[in-house]
Amino acid sequence: MATREEIKSEVEKVPEERLDELYRVVRTFSQEKTSNSKQSLLARLRKIQIEGPEDLASNFDLYLNGEKSID
Repeated sequence: MATREEIKSEVEKVPEERLDELYRVVRTFSQEKTSNSKQSLLARLRKIQIEGPEDLASNFDLYLNGEKSID
């Protein structure tokens, strides 16, 4: 089990330009734990966001098979 000191030690190794990204991850993690830990699975799944082309949902099979590419 990781301790706060081990986590702090790893954070010290993160390059300055990536600290904003790390902060968002840590903040999201801490807010989710404190907000409502009794949320249903579907409620938590609705919060997942992905990046991709606008037509990804309608053409998912084409992207999966390589007939379309993400450029």
